[in-house]
Amino acid sequence: MAIDMHSHWSPRGLARAAAAGDDWYGWRIFKELNGREHVAIGPHVLPFSASKSLLDDPASRAMTRKRDEDIDFQALMLTGTFFSYHLDEADAALFCKEVNEEVAEVQMALPDRYAGVAILPMQHGKLALAVLEDAVGRLGLKSVMVATNVRGLNLDEPSILPILVAAARMGVSIFVHPVIWGKAGEERMPRYNFWNSFGAPLESSLAAMSVVYSGLFDRYPDVKIMFTQGGGWIHFGVGRLDLRYHTRSDASPMAHPPAYYLSRAFFDCLVHDEESLRLLVTRAGSDHIFVGTDFPAGGDIPGGAAAWIKQCSFLGPEDKENILWRNAAAFLKLPDFVTTSLGAAK
Repeated sequence: MAIDMHSHWSPRGLARAAAAGDDWYGWRIFKELNGREHVAIGPHVLPFSASKSLLDDPASRAMTRKRDEDIDFQALMLTGTFFSYHLDEADAALFCKEVNEEVAEVQMALPDRYAGVAILPMQHGKLALAVLEDAVGRLGLKSVMVATNVRGLNLDEPSILPILVAAARMGVSIFVHPVIWGKAGEERMPRYNFWNSFGAPLESSLAAMSVVYSGLFDRYPDVKIMFTQGGGWIHFGVGRLDLRYHTRSDASPMAHPPAYYLSRAFFDCLVHDEESLRLLVTRAGSDHIFVGTDFPAGGDIPGGAAAWIKQCSFLGPEDKENILWRNAAAFLKLPDFVTTSLGAAK
């Protein structure tokens, strides 16, 4: 069986507002005459069919993904476009309540097919802590999703890190996903889709190392935090980070060299190249990698991530089972009845 740990959805509130000709927390949907769909906020426009990832019929979505991709279970992350860190405190509270309640409903209705991932208003620290408590206590969600940066601030900033610390203390798993707009260096990526092909892994790299250098892994050894795009470029370039750790006093705030922490974090498998996957396994270990598909945003492995892992010649049977579902089941704290039912269905 296979668990997709990088699977997106779009809120029904956005679709309803669009149907009425209204904005939704500043977001809007519009279509070209040829039917191509876009989402937009302010001057930013992204070609994306939000209507294709609504959760109006989650049972059908689960059946279709099982049939087409052999995906048995999905961790539902809000589409990365909609972090909505632009909102003021009052609107941010309403936004997170609406989104988290929707994904919790799906988890409750189909616990053997979905785990909901809560969204937090990371731009408002005290509110984010309250939303975290609500998501875990009232809604029964066990994971949260944060962006790789919050209004341009890295995850080790004093206004951001305490929220991650609170999640770690509560035993809540953390998903880290790149922002769409506001990536590092995006002004240098005007063409060739570099904003995504270079920018998204760069964001994941910066986020991962910001967490490493913050000391979070030292203070909370059991923290579970995942970075998409396989963590970006860090597995190839960590030697240079290690060099500076050993040679500069301002580059060694944590207890161990950066490479040490690559086997402490978790990563999806979206590196799109077998040699890169081999390096990811070497650095992180097959017990810290997940299947991820970026459904339905188009970042999947051609032919499907689950099929890719199953066919990968250098992975042994235990490695494949780890990546396909065992690691994810532990990260999500899935109850035994879920994995049992998935195994029986398989």
